[in-house]
Amino acid sequence: MVVDDEWPALEQMRELLLRCEGVSSVQIYDNPREAFKAAAEVKPDILFLDIQMPELSGLAFAEKLLPFSPDTDIVFVTAYRNYAVEAFELSAVDYLLKPVDPPRLHKAWTKILSKRTLPGNSEQPDAAARFQFLGGYELTGPHGAVKWSTHKAEELFAYLWIHRQGSVSVILNDVFTPWNYEKGKQYLHTTVYQIRKTLKKAALDSKIELIFDRENYRLESRGIASDIEKFQDAATLALQNSNLGKLHEASSLYAGDLLQPLDSLWVYPARDKYRRLYLKLMEQLTLGLMQTGRHYEAEEYAVRLVELEPLEESYSLQLISIYFEIGKPLRAQRRFTQFREAYLAETGDELPDWFLDVYKRLGK
Repeated sequence: MVVDDEWPALEQMRELLLRCEGVSSVQIYDNPREAFKAAAEVKPDILFLDIQMPELSGLAFAEKLLPFSPDTDIVFVTAYRNYAVEAFELSAVDYLLKPVDPPRLHKAWTKILSKRTLPGNSEQPDAAARFQFLGGYELTGPHGAVKWSTHKAEELFAYLWIHRQGSVSVILNDVFTPWNYEKGKQYLHTTVYQIRKTLKKAALDSKIELIFDRENYRLESRGIASDIEKFQDAATLALQNSNLGKLHEASSLYAGDLLQPLDSLWVYPARDKYRRLYLKLMEQLTLGLMQTGRHYEAEEYAVRLVELEPLEESYSLQLISIYFEIGKPLRAQRRFTQFREAYLAETGDELPDWFLDVYKRLGK
């Protein structure tokens, strides 16, 4: 099927496609809305879409069609080399520039045929999905590691997984900040299309659905739990009953800060949320070990707390008290000196009197 609002372009594409190997019929439409109704019903094998069309752009067309016809391969056709072409080059099967060059069309057609006849495409998935967000960012599907077409698609998926939903305006503000509203919205729809294509290719589309409803995107997953859900559930249960074994198990699930490779502003509040939960686990675990007289074990977790929050007074005092308790006064003094120097360098002030008073009492 070919969709273009310019009739001469349609006639040219039909003539060129009928010369290609394996083409039995070519349907052409100059009205994108009529074309969409037909495509949703017929589910064409291959769809050539003009990007710039009135009423319904090729980008919006592709996004709306995917839930109805996920197996349709899409080739975008455009007269402009703009950012949309760059964005679609990896997510669509191919793209063509107007006026369409016959050798270039033949190359695109050959690419499509080879994709559809690759050995192994019909193999059934044989591995479970695994989503890692803590300490890194890696998604694994039934066919192995998920390969994203663009970094923005990878980031938007992480955003939607963590927030589960968001209005177009909020997502644009958080994830597509540098763009003006109209271009940003087009880029957003482009990126959503890339995500859906990636999930389909990774055999995850039956487990993860990205729904667009009333200017709001919502991500729903079925039967898949990422490491952040597992960590949060385990941490909540452990903090409720204060069982040392459960606290240890839950803390071991924290592999590092959320989405460490990403440096976008929206990541920081979410990252802090899980980090704070981990700190609470470590606090209770350290305190529980100290209360049961297991100071040598508590030392390991107290050191970790100081490494995570080097300027937190209570963490340094706790570690100092442990050192005194297990007969390591020199380590306690060294810890005090290190904290005092770090505090002075960061704040420009000397340690407060209350801190010095507690330290003196611990030393006695």
